[in-house]
Amino acid sequence: MIKHIRFFLMLLLLILGMTSCSSKSYFKGEFQVVADNLNFPEGPAWFKDQLVFSNCYGAWIGHIWNETLDTLLHAGDGLVNTNGTAFDKEGNLYICEYGKGSILKFSPDGSLQTLTAKDHNGKRFNRPNDIAISQSGDIYFTDPKSYDPNICDGRLLRADINTGETIQIIDGLQFPNGLCFSPDGKSLYIGESVNKNILKMTCESDDLDTLITLPGGNQDPDGMDCDVEGNLYISYFGGGKIYVVSPEGKLLDSLKTPGRKPSNVEFGGPDMKTLFITECETNKIYSIRTMHPGHKK
Repeated sequence: MIKHIRFFLMLLLLILGMTSCSSKSYFKGEFQVVADNLNFPEGPAWFKDQLVFSNCYGAWIGHIWNETLDTLLHAGDGLVNTNGTAFDKEGNLYICEYGKGSILKFSPDGSLQTLTAKDHNGKRFNRPNDIAISQSGDIYFTDPKSYDPNICDGRLLRADINTGETIQIIDGLQFPNGLCFSPDGKSLYIGESVNKNILKMTCESDDLDTLITLPGGNQDPDGMDCDVEGNLYISYFGGGKIYVVSPEGKLLDSLKTPGRKPSNVEFGGPDMKTLFITECETNKIYSIRTMHPGHKK
């Protein structure tokens, strides 16, 4: 009897050891503070050696270069409330200006203009939230309105990067929020805050499926980004976590953040293995190192 018990315990320890060895963390090291004393930071975007982000309630956009924070744009330039940002390959910065209900374009020469404020039917945007640029150069952005499980009035839109002509791709969404493309550009991921879904749209056909439904409660999927393996890194606002989800919809890892309100994430750094996290409870931007690099947009 004692031999059987010993054998069972040894087998159990072996299984636990194998499980421990096979578990994989997607993060390493400790959090570093990149910027503080902010007012609802959001919408980080990396280009070459700089990080740009929205200071939503402060009506300015920050610029971090060589570990130095400076103001890139502010209320005097006409900003009200900005959110998601994204760079194209030429260094133009596209900005979700939800205070005005428009998409702005800030060029490397310092000029700021409204790219679009209405769809092709003349309907004004509600409150553009997050933005991503396809491999072909088109701009996609989420346009939420009501935060209500009984009202589905959020939209996904696409704008021509040259003309600003904008068409509605999907409607009937429940507060569409974070947005990013897969590394191959064939899929677009959309976070629906109200129902905690991460949606996957096939770009060729605009077909839409649910990739994963995250835990419920007073927490929402917010901004997200992909690594080179195609894994999604999803900020869970109110839940105090970053979730890592595979392209097949499997939950791979989770990371507890310093505050409960991580709002967005962006890969950057010289080797693209630094994940920048905007966090709205502590009103700081953090960075942490990752095992896999983010894909270059």
